[in-house]
Amino acid sequence: MELTEHLFRYEWGRMVGAVTRIFGVHNLAMAEDVVQEAFCRATEVWAFRGVPENPSAWLMATAKYCALDALRRERTARTFAPELGRLLESEWTLAPVIEEAFGPNAIKDDLLRMMFSCCHPHLAQEAQVALMLHILCGLSVDEIASALVSTHAAIEKRITRSKKTLAQSKKLFDVTAPAEFSPRLSSVHTALYLLFNERLPRSEPRIRRSQRTLP
Repeated sequence: MELTEHLFRYEWGRMVGAVTRIFGVHNLAMAEDVVQEAFCRATEVWAFRGVPENPSAWLMATAKYCALDALRRERTARTFAPELGRLLESEWTLAPVIEEAFGPNAIKDDLLRMMFSCCHPHLAQEAQVALMLHILCGLSVDEIASALVSTHAAIEKRITRSKKTLAQSKKLFDVTAPAEFSPRLSSVHTALYLLFNERLPRSEPRIRRSQRTLP
């Protein structure tokens, strides 16, 4: 259980970023379902066969296969990432596209792309930060409420509304457009700060938002 929780925190965001790159940000809920399925399979399989030598790689490979299954089921009924749409329509190109999307370098880029995508201009900064901490950093609603000095109910509503706003977007943030980084950079810095602060050992002093100035 402790290993699964650890992996959830550290691998969830990378996996969601990779799958969302394929499905498109408007299918965020579906991407999260695919990653959740991978974790469920891990819980079931590892209970009988034991934990693999490289559990992170096992999870990522399982997410890749789950994504392939989902695409084969849904591609006639849904639209996916616009820039990959045609490649995902053909069985000849489907597997290579998925393979490339789950490459180590691609996953790093997709995680960064997803972070900036969460900073949607229609969302307030706290909503952007809450979305990043929840979707990409594996923090619970209670942990986010504590970090943002808010309540469970308020953060839960904020995340739900923010996901709906994000789902209206067709494209993920373009990491090759540096001019668009600046307006979103403050929220990304804040999320990373709070993530680092939340993951400090319990014995270490923590700095709450009320004790500092938001960047």
